[in-house]
Amino acid sequence: MMTKIHVYASSPELAAEAITAAAAFGAQPALILTGNQNPADFAELGFSEIVHLTGANPLPECYAKQIATALRADDSQLFLVPGDLTGRDIAARVAGYLGCPMVSEAFDLAAGPDAIQASRLTYGGAVVQRQQITGRAVVSIAPGAFEAAAPSGAAAPVKTIDGGSDDRVTLVATHPKEQGAVDLTKADKVVCVGMGFSAKEELDTAYRLAKALGAEVGCTRPLAETNHWFPGYIGISGDQIAPKLYFSLGVSGQVQHTVGIRGAKLVVACSKDAAAPIFQNCDYGVVGDLFELTEALLPQLS
Repeated sequence: MMTKIHVYASSPELAAEAITAAAAFGAQPALILTGNQNPADFAELGFSEIVHLTGANPLPECYAKQIATALRADDSQLFLVPGDLTGRDIAARVAGYLGCPMVSEAFDLAAGPDAIQASRLTYGGAVVQRQQITGRAVVSIAPGAFEAAAPSGAAAPVKTIDGGSDDRVTLVATHPKEQGAVDLTKADKVVCVGMGFSAKEELDTAYRLAKALGAEVGCTRPLAETNHWFPGYIGISGDQIAPKLYFSLGVSGQVQHTVGIRGAKLVVACSKDAAAPIFQNCDYGVVGDLFELTEALLPQLS
């Protein structure tokens, strides 16, 4: 159906997920890199080739017009971009320069007889929207929606092009995230805390459980945006995670949150509220006091 597929990704991990997404079309995609990205970091992932748009500007979004030009030159019919913050920005800009349709946050892709078929969540995750696109398209894929492809081991050829970036935007300074925040999208195990915690000091219980499990600690939106206890949160407008284990403590499980954990392999929940929606979205649920449960579990995990 399509002559060529191109991918942009800000990291090798996300690039490997895009390879899996492209497999739905029976195609080996090419990769586009920009600025100071190193082709060697992506060389053996399994791309047909790597197109490196070189330039001094480290901001990928400043190469959007050049990416669109490269896609036209190669007659690429599908541009896949993992939907992290950088990816979403690039996808929208490139779609604008190409004047083509864009699907955002797709979690499923398929090749129709003469069109691209994509599924995405809408209305806060309550509805699955299926879209069909003919002709050239840009698609951003939901982080964690596709398993990362195993490296091929074969080095892809690299084509270097002078990027000629748009330098009207420049990087002035960088600042590290506060509190040593971790990337929950890469965590194998996550303990999530909700409104069952009434004081910040009580979070010690969650951190002790996380340490025993070898997990990271995340939270629901109110604890980040209302209580300001965390720099970010898990949910449809926050981190969308896919850990091997997700263990919630005092989380009600509204749809805006559960959309963010749909990729979890095993979901365990504890809440005092027997009617909490989280119990409709878990593999194992405990109706009870989260502090009592944690204290009972810790000796078994030591």
